[in-house]
Amino acid sequence: MKITDMISITELSRLLKKTRPTVYKYISDFEKGNFSAIPGSVKKLFTNISKGTTAKKDIYEYCDHWYDDGFSATEFRTLNEQKQGTTTLNEIINLLKTNEKRLNLSKIKSYIEEELK
Repeated sequence: MKITDMISITELSRLLKKTRPTVYKYISDFEKGNFSAIPGSVKKLFTNISKGTTAKKDIYEYCDHWYDDGFSATEFRTLNEQKQGTTTLNEIINLLKTNEKRLNLSKIKSYIEEELK
């Protein structure tokens, strides 16, 4: 399924808080498989939209979480994934603490910062 079959460029632009030309570029890069040129959160959104199993309300909910001014970084999940369980921030923090010496924390920090863009 094409992304624009589910949601318009104008809607995406507003939801992602990006200009329409930027959204066109993201879609073009996604369709060409040039995923490195797209923020991870947008790639994840587009991947789920293109599967054709994501309801429009889920797109709005995802964008509200990722792109709302009061940002709350939550994992995008389809309804089926939600039924399987959720990951909490405390679980992630405990995992990081437990494995702190084995992890490249600066790389993780850079990844998170990139996702927040």
